[in-house]
Amino acid sequence: MPFILLVTGIALLPGPNMMLYVSQTIAYGRKAGWLTVAGITSAFVVHITATVLGVTALLTEAPMVFSTIQVAGAAYLVFLAYKIWKAPPVQMLNFERVEQMPLLSFWVKGFVGNVLNPQTTILYFSLLPQFIKPEQGHFVQQNLTLGGIQMLCSTVTNVTVVYVVSEATGAINSNHRRQLIIRRIMAAILAIFALKLLWAKLP
Repeated sequence: MPFILLVTGIALLPGPNMMLYVSQTIAYGRKAGWLTVAGITSAFVVHITATVLGVTALLTEAPMVFSTIQVAGAAYLVFLAYKIWKAPPVQMLNFERVEQMPLLSFWVKGFVGNVLNPQTTILYFSLLPQFIKPEQGHFVQQNLTLGGIQMLCSTVTNVTVVYVVSEATGAINSNHRRQLIIRRIMAAILAIFALKLLWAKLP
């Protein structure tokens, strides 16, 4: 139970992943937000696998590799922030624009954004070991179980946030000026989180 409460609380904290799926929800609607969340969840599998195989631990011995991931992740978020900033206001109440876009693109945004998110790497590297009990053995199984619980809690939380945000998009998108202001605020926040990634450090 403490682990569930902890990872749910972490999922509720504003961060690069949240800013990514919230910005996509505001800009393109609920379906886009949920697909972005699906991409983020899929990327957790990569991080869990890297942790189990010891790849994440190797990053402590290869700071240049970790720095490269930081820069790539920050650059990708800045790129997405720029696209959100420059996109013209649209009426999203009928979601026609989303249906005309490749739906896979939203999944890719979430997946790439989270794979290149060093904060997720740090989360698995520093958090999971605290809840692993060596006396019980089955190191890999414990990692996979804890990782699975984190994925489930995070996904449920993220899907819920998307739903709440999408319910508010009607008021936002009904006024083009208001929509433009909100989207540019979201783009600016996403860019700020991108810069914060550059200061992330492994424990």
